[in-house]
Amino acid sequence: MNPTDTPGLACNGLPVIDRCAASLPDNPQCAPNYHFGMLLGVADFRAEQGFHVGRLRRHQRLLHGSGVVAGYPVRFDDKDFELHVGPGYAIDSLGRDLLLDKEQCVSLPKWWEKHSGDEEFDDLKSVEDVRFDLDVVVCYSSCLDQPVPAIAEPCAGSAADIAYARLCETAQLALHRHVDAAVAVRPGPYHLLQRWLGLAVVATDGEGQPLPAEQWLSDSVAAVQALPAAEQGAARAALLREISARAVADISPFAPEADEADLCLTLARLREVHIWQDANGWQATIGSVELGARSTLLPSSLLQMVLLADPPPSTII
Repeated sequence: MNPTDTPGLACNGLPVIDRCAASLPDNPQCAPNYHFGMLLGVADFRAEQGFHVGRLRRHQRLLHGSGVVAGYPVRFDDKDFELHVGPGYAIDSLGRDLLLDKEQCVSLPKWWEKHSGDEEFDDLKSVEDVRFDLDVVVCYSSCLDQPVPAIAEPCAGSAADIAYARLCETAQLALHRHVDAAVAVRPGPYHLLQRWLGLAVVATDGEGQPLPAEQWLSDSVAAVQALPAAEQGAARAALLREISARAVADISPFAPEADEADLCLTLARLREVHIWQDANGWQATIGSVELGARSTLLPSSLLQMVLLADPPPSTII
């Protein structure tokens, strides 16, 4: 279930490394200024594509964030040792769609035979009896499809006169080893707002001291709490507006620059994966499948219902 383990969706023809190296243009700043008699070329049509694609991705990235929107169930079949991932839709941190339209599966023993020599498993003493945790991830890919006859470009020489009429966005699944490590306390997106809601811990510098923004928040909260009870409500509302404004001001409007592998989304964490070989051949078990390792995006209608419910909903425990 790594890029070479499963085929790309809606792709055929060229080898994977060639047909899936294409990309859609992404430039939300400029659109063609059409006028009568204008001579149109490939660059103009790509600019038209890039304007709409870029605006959609920017909207999704900044207003919705990244995570799984629907589907992507993950299950393990202990009879044939296959891991199954169902259809799903997600958005990555660049705002790109990650749509898997068909269930995909992989045999863990066969996957291990192919990847046991990977660098991330160098610390294992034996490849015939191993235990580790794995992350199931989904990554963005785009592939060329529908080959058609085409006029060769000038000076193309012996280049093939076949081009591809479609560029299809796809989702590629992979398995990566997961190693639990100490999480560095550093501010993430909207960190001040998360601190206000009690969802994040204090971010510190290299010497373990609170960052300036953290100290400001602590001082501001203390100042509100020191006010007379009758004045605290208005002061809390004003502080929340300031916190929200500062949190948004820290967000860059531009897409992050990151390696493509770092843009993959985790779908599930497979705990206590055990793969071994005995007299009956390769065997595999999984302790648990944790979907909580993924980021999830909830629909606006559900959030509206929760926020406006009267009386406010409470958990069952």
